[in-house]
Amino acid sequence: MKKRNRLAGMFLTGMLAASMLSGCTNEPAPTATTGAETQKSADTQGEKPTEKASGEQITLRFMWWGGDARNEATLAVIDQYQKLHPEIRIEAEMNSDQGYIDKVSTMLANGTAPDILQQNVDSLPDFISRGDFFVDFKEYPDLFDTSGFDETFIGQFGTFDGKLLALPTGMSCLATVANKTAAEACGVDLSKQITWDSMLEDGTKLHAENPDYYYMNVDTKILCEYVLRPYLRQVTGESFIIDQEKKISFTKEQLVEVLQYIKDCYDNGVFEPAEDSATFKGQIHTNPKWMSGNFAFAYGPSSSINLLTDAVPDSECTVVQMPLGENRVSDGFFADTPQYMTVNKSSENAEEAVKFLDYFYNNAEAQETLKDVRSIPPTSTARTLCAEKELLNPVVIQAVDLAAGLNGKSDKGYTTSAEVYAIQEDMIESVAYGQSTPEEAADNAIDLINDYLSGLK
Repeated sequence: MKKRNRLAGMFLTGMLAASMLSGCTNEPAPTATTGAETQKSADTQGEKPTEKASGEQITLRFMWWGGDARNEATLAVIDQYQKLHPEIRIEAEMNSDQGYIDKVSTMLANGTAPDILQQNVDSLPDFISRGDFFVDFKEYPDLFDTSGFDETFIGQFGTFDGKLLALPTGMSCLATVANKTAAEACGVDLSKQITWDSMLEDGTKLHAENPDYYYMNVDTKILCEYVLRPYLRQVTGESFIIDQEKKISFTKEQLVEVLQYIKDCYDNGVFEPAEDSATFKGQIHTNPKWMSGNFAFAYGPSSSINLLTDAVPDSECTVVQMPLGENRVSDGFFADTPQYMTVNKSSENAEEAVKFLDYFYNNAEAQETLKDVRSIPPTSTARTLCAEKELLNPVVIQAVDLAAGLNGKSDKGYTTSAEVYAIQEDMIESVAYGQSTPEEAADNAIDLINDYLSGLK
């Protein structure tokens, strides 16, 4: 079990001195001055450069993380915008997701944050609680058109205390991806609704009959979001931490129950041994056992379904509903957003940054270029356009549709702060590696979480 002072140190990352910033940088920030040439859509052709075209050059910094497809599409949109607005130069700062939260935290703390930032959903509420860092898009009704967003969706995702401080980049969900070829070979019934009990029973049977096979491809971080918290939400109907009351929602007995369940899944071969899956943490699609068809299922966000399916090109894949407890209080799962876009309130060119994001979200050429690189598009216009042009993966659409029918509520907030997330993962790892019993892990985690919550009061 990791020590309490190390966990607390994660929360203080944002207070690092500016001299440490270089240590948080994943790679040098390239300048996006070129991009793929694409045919101008009708509305793009009619757009004119702003009045400042012949005046002073304006530079915007735009930071995000993502893989090659996301990077290429985003650079192309930047290039489109710069051609329309020669007075605007947008510097692209591309990153991996490793260390990204710490980097943003440091930049916000020392005043070096870019004009436009892609934000991690789990960490954004924590940043907002620390200070007034981001513009309220509601203050720019003439510069940013929100009409394409569903009001309920951006009301839940992006709105904080009545302020629209962040724009969801897409509609996403947690998904259970099934390798139909592997499942059928092992006699796994994909038409049956998975429950927590059936996963343990069927997974135990699968591994006993086929020792080279495992039921579910996971890692310890995935288990926080895909098993630990939804299991408890289904039992309690509440978030892991109730933000309004700054208290834990579950009892020790309930936490021990889910930790024992996770232990049983490891002990019975439902999950691959933690020491083996650790090598592929955060990249489970690269696990050789998944690539060779030795898992029936894999957990992943809808935005990563392509990675999982592309890794098994000779297999047919589909998605099935997430596990639902038979006596659940709530479904525990829900449609979500994978990331946010924010504009730095301290930016000298905040209005220009808002204008660029209006193009990013609402221009037809941009929508067609970005398609699903940040999951299913969040605006109705983009979804309609991409569907008409068959640019969206039908398996991803199916996953989002399945999630949209569930009544779980987001637990983003104190539950997903860096320190509490680390406590969750350390708790699971201690059980998975046999370092603690479920009771010991629960006691230690509850103490650490209560220490964290006492610091908020």
